[in-house]
Amino acid sequence: MNKLSTYQKSVIALLTTIVGVGITSTYLTTSELKQTNILLASSITIQNATKTESAGVNQSLSKILSLSENTEPVQQPEAQPEEPNLNLSQVQLDSNTLTYGNENARFSLVTYMDFQCPYCQRFASTPKTLVDKANGGLVNWKWKNSPLPFHEPNATDYAVKMLCAGAQNTDNHWKIISMWGNHEIDFATADMVGMFELDPVAYNTCLKTDSVKLILDKDKAESRALGVSGTPTTVIVDNKTGEKRVIEGAVPMDMFVNTIEAMMKKSQ
Repeated sequence: MNKLSTYQKSVIALLTTIVGVGITSTYLTTSELKQTNILLASSITIQNATKTESAGVNQSLSKILSLSENTEPVQQPEAQPEEPNLNLSQVQLDSNTLTYGNENARFSLVTYMDFQCPYCQRFASTPKTLVDKANGGLVNWKWKNSPLPFHEPNATDYAVKMLCAGAQNTDNHWKIISMWGNHEIDFATADMVGMFELDPVAYNTCLKTDSVKLILDKDKAESRALGVSGTPTTVIVDNKTGEKRVIEGAVPMDMFVNTIEAMMKKSQ
């Protein structure tokens, strides 16, 4: 067994008195990371929660914590406010909202995204990975189109292509978003019909109809009413209590884990 470093010992000492405060494992060696993650996972307690919910939360967070070894901090968008001041009452979620993961999840990561935004592209894998690794009932990801004015008209055009491909197979929404995040698709030149085996007539008709335009107009209006001025912007919604918190920028995954944990503790 590898001997813990002085730094790690101090981290462990702190975590034994303050449960669930941030994730520091990105600063440790692989060997130290495993030992620290074991402590982190075992130290998380959710008082006054049901045994089933507690088990699910601990399982979810311990899985997410293991991702920290490969999570690198990402540069923040320019002119990002230090303290987001958004009108959170304007967040609108319904059965038509694009959702990845369990529809009945306790928490939703509502992301306002722009297909022309490089920060969004870099960030796209973060919510998906969190949902994939977390317990099935804990987190889902909801996508909102929020094209910034200086990225038009391409940002809207690309969103239309994604929505029309998804109209024929809902899995296409997330396939396209994942490919975009991995730089595996160029909307300007991609053969969407061939890549996703679409009915060409239905796809080309969709590109020209008002139905998709209405979806985008609704998302854009919501973004404006919310006060989104930069992307990506994420609103974490506790579907059990109704609490909402904002995270702006392409931030590391541990910020989402810590925020979710804090929201759960607050609701006890």
